[in-house]
Amino acid sequence: MTRIVLLMLAGMLVACGSTPAPRLPQALEQAQTVDKDARRALRNGELLRAQYNFTKVLALQQSLDDTAGAATTLINLATVTHQMHDDAAALVWLDRILLEKAPLYPAEARMTAAFRKAVILTNMERPNEAEAALLLAEKQCEKKCALHFGMDVLHARLLLLKGDAAGALALAQSIAKEKKGAGKEEQANAVRVAAAAEEKLQHYANALQYYQSALETDKALGLSARIGEDLSGMARAAKLLGQLEDANLYARRAELVNASQRQNAPALQ
Repeated sequence: MTRIVLLMLAGMLVACGSTPAPRLPQALEQAQTVDKDARRALRNGELLRAQYNFTKVLALQQSLDDTAGAATTLINLATVTHQMHDDAAALVWLDRILLEKAPLYPAEARMTAAFRKAVILTNMERPNEAEAALLLAEKQCEKKCALHFGMDVLHARLLLLKGDAAGALALAQSIAKEKKGAGKEEQANAVRVAAAAEEKLQHYANALQYYQSALETDKALGLSARIGEDLSGMARAAKLLGQLEDANLYARRAELVNASQRQNAPALQ
């Protein structure tokens, strides 16, 4: 009997000493759960699902006065719509941050939004607007922020877009040689800009070498869209060098990569 009582007391002590962790308020818990689902969908390429869930997250964050979280979600929505090839809608999401007159959103979020806007406008071949957005991003980038090298690469792209191939080449080469701070993706982007600049300058052998270098890095990083772009550039350069057999091979490889990427894009499902 005494043993039974002692066991009961021990059980009561364990129960008293193992207080369960307090649960988050329901709205916060729901926001975190939906955000996780949205990020998972984005990673898996389920773009429609990601867009739907991020929109739900945004409404929850705004109802909780979570302006920092809302800024991140607005940028994520811009990323999703850009991947869905709706750049006009992506710019609208980013402008929700950039055109807000009250100082609601963190400076880092404003910098990221401005940089993303500059990239999209460059892709749309609207260089003057892109330069204005990039300047806004650079004003927020203190002491070489994480986006510093990306901004430099974008400057090189804009020089190329505006017809200054020599200036774009010089800047891209300096970024590509930078070993400290620049990530492999930024270096590959710089090499690709150098390749395009050499192509514009009709230095096709140099262009081919740069495209091949970018391809090696992009394959190591598993960036399908960039791989297709590199192979297409190699095909153009090889053709202009009279290397028709190689050009046809590169073009076919680019075709297969791009077709497979489109086929595997869940945004179309």
